[in-house]
Amino acid sequence: MTAAGTATGIALSGAGAAVSAFLPGMTAPLAAGLGAAAFAYSLHELGFLRLPVPGRDWQVPVEWVRDGFYRGAAIFGATAGVGVLTRVPFATLPILLAWLFISGNVAYGALAGLVYGAARALPIYASASCTEPAGMFQLNQRLQQLAPLQHQIAGIALAAFAAYLLAAPAVP
Repeated sequence: MTAAGTATGIALSGAGAAVSAFLPGMTAPLAAGLGAAAFAYSLHELGFLRLPVPGRDWQVPVEWVRDGFYRGAAIFGATAGVGVLTRVPFATLPILLAWLFISGNVAYGALAGLVYGAARALPIYASASCTEPAGMFQLNQRLQQLAPLQHQIAGIALAAFAAYLLAAPAVP
């Protein structure tokens, strides 16, 4: 997941840098539009507005992962680490990916993708201590109980990011 997240960040920011080279005056208007979208999605995360979150509710097919643990783990991690191929529970991911494209900063894209991929893998690391199905069930319940708090944190972060994009005199 970490490698796929890093590769996604590099690819999007690299593509954005290439587009910026051809259309240099587009960064500020795109950043302002993204600021408006970030504000709308902050309201979504805080429960004031209902918006669709871009993503797919697709899961890795069982056939892809049957031929061995390491092969299956690599396929699962590569698919989930990209972020947009599977369920996206928070609106922060599409906003982050759009920002990576708009900013066109490949180093920032690599770092942001790495952090995203590693964070996406945290529940898997946490499940390593589970030796019984009941332990997995309890871990899943605890993670589900944290979801409202995570949405509130995401909403506040998106509101702050929206304020930055809408108030910044020049986008770095």
